[in-house]
Amino acid sequence: MKHLFLTALIAVSFISCSNSDDDSTSQQNIPTTTQYFHPPTWIQGSWKVSNTSYYKFTNDDFIYVINGTSYKAILAQTASNGQTAKVDETITDTDYNFVITAGASSGSYKFKKVSSTQIQWLNGVNNITLDKE
Repeated sequence: MKHLFLTALIAVSFISCSNSDDDSTSQQNIPTTTQYFHPPTWIQGSWKVSNTSYYKFTNDDFIYVINGTSYKAILAQTASNGQTAKVDETITDTDYNFVITAGASSGSYKFKKVSSTQIQWLNGVNNITLDKE
């Protein structure tokens, strides 16, 4: 299910709209430095999901490292195409939950702090423990 969302987000990020009118004022409303993600410090770093895949949280991005997907980049591209690009976050001392909306696609992620070296990804099917890299 998450891979389907990821594929949909990537597909949306490559869809572009062309405009035959040369009105340069429409380009002035494109956000260029929007910070979509605000991960708490306890989750920042790389977290291993399996032998070949893991997530990385920076101070302003959420990255699926196996294929190099930066959700910050996807959201910026979506916004530059004039589509909705946002992240709704809920942050506590032990939880980091967010919903990513990129155009018509959206997906939610829930992470829970277990310890300083482990978190759980609560994906709705099962809880997957991730170890800090």
